Amino acid sequence: MFYRTIAALSALAFVAGCTASSPKRTTPRETLRDNLTTIDTVQLAEQSVSPPVSVEEATEQIAQQVTEPNAPSKTLELTLEQVRQATLANNLDLKVELVDPAIAQRSLDAERAKFESVFFGSASYARSEALGTGDVSKAWSSEVGVAKPLPTGGTLEIGLPFGDTDSGGLATAAASVSYVQSLLRGSGTRINTQSIRIAEHEWNIVSARTKRTAIALLANADIVYWRLYAARKALDVRREQYKLAQNQLSHAKKKVAAGSAPKIEIVLAEAGLASRLEAVINAETTVQSYRRELLRIMNRNDVPFEAAVDIVPKTNPSPLGLDLDVQQLAEKALTLRMEMIELEQLLRIDDLDIELARDATRPDLALTYRYSTQSEAGSVGSAFEDLTGNASDDHVIGLSASIPLGNRAAQARLQQARLVKIQNEAWRDRLRQTIRQEVYETVSDLERNWRRILATEQGVVAAFRDYRVKQSQFQLGASTSTDVLYSATQLADAQLSQIRAFSDYEIAQVNLARATGTLLGYGQVFLEPVDLPEQTGVSAVQ
Repeated sequence: MFYRTIAALSALAFVAGCTASSPKRTTPRETLRDNLTTIDTVQLAEQSVSPPVSVEEATEQIAQQVTEPNAPSKTLELTLEQVRQATLANNLDLKVELVDPAIAQRSLDAERAKFESVFFGSASYARSEALGTGDVSKAWSSEVGVAKPLPTGGTLEIGLPFGDTDSGGLATAAASVSYVQSLLRGSGTRINTQSIRIAEHEWNIVSARTKRTAIALLANADIVYWRLYAARKALDVRREQYKLAQNQLSHAKKKVAAGSAPKIEIVLAEAGLASRLEAVINAETTVQSYRRELLRIMNRNDVPFEAAVDIVPKTNPSPLGLDLDVQQLAEKALTLRMEMIELEQLLRIDDLDIELARDATRPDLALTYRYSTQSEAGSVGSAFEDLTGNASDDHVIGLSASIPLGNRAAQARLQQARLVKIQNEAWRDRLRQTIRQEVYETVSDLERNWRRILATEQGVVAAFRDYRVKQSQFQLGASTSTDVLYSATQLADAQLSQIRAFSDYEIAQVNLARATGTLLGYGQVFLEPVDLPEQTGVSAVQ
C-alpha cells in the first residue's frame, strides 16, 4: 500500500511538472480579444528621449532657443509649381480617387457584355430495377447548346439533346431551335440597352467627381503653400518684435543706471519681452503645422511629413488690380463646374428610369416559336446521321400573356421616377444659384483683399514712422517703455495685416479658380485613372 501511494504521488508530481513546463499558447484570436477589451496606459515622461526638465530649468533656455533656433538638418526650397507637381504625382487622397473611374468602367463593361452568348450543357444517368423480376435498365442523356440574349428583348437558343438506353438498344438524337420574343413589355432595342446607357452616365458621374476632388486637392495644396508663406513671414515679424523688446529692455536698464529713468521702466520692458516670447512660440508652432500639412499633401519619398526639414517658399505673391467680368465668370462656372455635369447626367438617368418604369406598366406578351427534329437508331452516331434524312420535324408556335390586375405597383414606380426627376431638376436650379453666388462672393473677396493690400501698405509706413518717433522720445525722456512697446506692437500688427492681405489675395485667386471649376496656372492637367494592367497616375503638361 505504501509503495502504491509513493507511485501515485510521483505520477502526480511528474504530470504537474510537465504542465508547468508547457505554458499556454496565446492564439491570435485571444490576442485580438485582449486588445479590444483592455485599455493600455502610458507615461509620457517615460517616452521622452532625453531626461525631462522642470519649468525652472527650461525657462533659462527658452529665450535663446526661440530667438536663435537650431537649424533643421535640411532646408527645402519649393516653388508653387513644384508643390503642384508633387501633389499630382504622389498625393494619396488623389490616388484613392483615381481608382473610382476604373471601377465604374468595369461596371460599364459588364453591362455592355449582357448580350454575350452562353454555352450550356447537361448530362444525366438513370438506373432502375423492376420489382420482383430483378430486371435492370440503364439510360443516359445529354444536351449541349448555345443561348443568346438579343437586344430586341428576345432569346435565341440552339440545343442538341441526345441519349441512349440499354433496353432495346435505342438511341435518340435531336436538334432544336427556340426563339422567345417579348412583344410589349421589355421589347425593343432601346429598352433593352437602357442599362448600358445608364452605366455610361454613371461612369461620367464618377469621372466628374474624381475631377472635382482633384481640383479641390490641388487648390488645397496652393492654399496650404500660401498659409505656410504667411506663417513664416509672421514668425519673422514676431522674432523681430522680440529683438526690439530686448533692445528696449537694454535701453531701459542703461537709462535707469544713468539715473534718467525710474526702475519701473525695467519692469515694464521685461513684461513686454515676456509677452512677445509667447507670440514667437505660437508662431513657430503654426509654421510647423503648415509645414507638416504641406509635406503630407506632396507625399514625397525623400521628405516624409515627419522629416526635420525647413521648407522655404520661393514663390512670392504677385497681386494685381483686376477688372473682372463677374457675369461672364459665373456663366463659365455653370459650364465647367463638375457638380453641374453630375446633375445633368443624373437627369439623363432619370429620363431613362422613367422610360423603363413606363415600359414596366405594359402587359407582358411573348411570342414563342420552337423547331425540333429528332431521330432514333441503334447508336447515338447513327441517330445523328439520320437527322439529315430520316427524322421527324416539329414546329410549335405560341403566345403567352401576363396582365397585372390594377397594375398599381408599376404605376407607383413610374410616379416615383417622375418625382425623382422633379427633385433633381430643383437641385439643379438651386445649384445654379449657389454657383453664381459663390463666384460673386469670391470675386468680391478678391477685390476686398486687393484694397486691403493698398491699405496695409500705408499702415506699415505710418506704424514704422510712429515707432521711430516713440524711440527718439524715449531717449529724450518724453515717453516711457510702455509707449515704445505699444508702438512696436502697432508696427507688428500692421506688418502682420500686410502679410495676411498678400496671402489672402493669393488664396482668394485660388478660391475664384475653384469656384469656376478651373485651376490657376498656365498648363493643363490630365487625370488618368489607375487601372489593373499597369499602375498609371497623373501627368501635367506645363
